[in-house]
Amino acid sequence: MTAGSSLLPLLAPFKRGKSSIPAFLIPSFTQPRRNASILSSLSDRPGAYNRRIRVGRGPASGKGKTSGRGHKGQKQKGKVPKNFAGGQTSEDVVHGHYGFKNV
Repeated sequence: MTAGSSLLPLLAPFKRGKSSIPAFLIPSFTQPRRNASILSSLSDRPGAYNRRIRVGRGPASGKGKTSGRGHKGQKQKGKVPKNFAGGQTSEDVVHGHYGFKNV
């Protein structure tokens, strides 16, 4: 007994008249069976990853000399937090958080 034949009693009212059963009402149970071998053949799609940019490899690379960091300054020489304002009190401390949370 197939999966489609168990639906025949449910679809019997459609067969009495002249109307045929719409195709979208009949589910398709033709899913392929999966084996454990599919796990060994999984791989990323082409173009899923971009190549790592190699900096400091000469002027011809486009990322040579300053390696994309610009000239002079603290950001060029080392790490700086993204909201660092040169020692000045940061915006979120000065203005604080305003508004409300509708909980």
